[in-house]
Amino acid sequence: MTDRDTIGDTGNVLVTTAATDHGHCSDLLETGDPNTRAELTVSLPEAQSEQTGFGSASSTQPARKGLISVGDVLRSAAEGGPDFGAPVVMDAVEEPTDLQGIGTAISRYCQRWDEEDYDIVVCFDSLTELLDHASPEVVFQFCHVLTSRLSSVDALAHFHLDPEAHSDETVATFQSIFDETVGETTEADAIEAFAEATDDDIAALTESWSAEANYSIVGDDDYARPDEVSEASDDDIADSLPVE
Repeated sequence: MTDRDTIGDTGNVLVTTAATDHGHCSDLLETGDPNTRAELTVSLPEAQSEQTGFGSASSTQPARKGLISVGDVLRSAAEGGPDFGAPVVMDAVEEPTDLQGIGTAISRYCQRWDEEDYDIVVCFDSLTELLDHASPEVVFQFCHVLTSRLSSVDALAHFHLDPEAHSDETVATFQSIFDETVGETTEADAIEAFAEATDDDIAALTESWSAEANYSIVGDDDYARPDEVSEASDDDIADSLPVE
């Protein structure tokens, strides 16, 4: 387990705690000067049912707050796209299976806030619920592309994964994508099925992905992050993240 104090102000962090334990959120969101901090929460239906409002999870309110609701809960509030002049900038993706929509929505915030020189922090809640709607291979590839996009704007992003809901092999596979893990870690091997994927399996998985994303999920080093993945534009993200 990595202590929050050892994590810098940028990077991608996997939070492996029980679904009801969000104690690390405030520590990971509350970074830098609140006057220059832009905070984005991406929440799926189960997480939304536990939320009581749109306040920041940190003790100091950020300069900008954003919410992407996945699952149509806030569709009426988000028609026409996010209003970046609103106190809480809201957007919605109708279906949890729409990974292209989720990636594009996140990238839109990244582009706007990066252009305005904000320090971007992101909470993605949760990968466990996303895995209820898409295969581990697709979510794994989605995370590779999304973490690269977040790195391109020097964001500090954390993603929740409930270790009690998955095998050690699944946790190990997703753990390998991230810069740091906060919570439970495992020394288990990555999912065997990933390592045994055939060329046809990989081709089918990556058929609609862009050049930036279209690298093998097998890798040379237990799914090591590629040395170089170029910065993706909003159009690149839209093209690279498939709708199931």
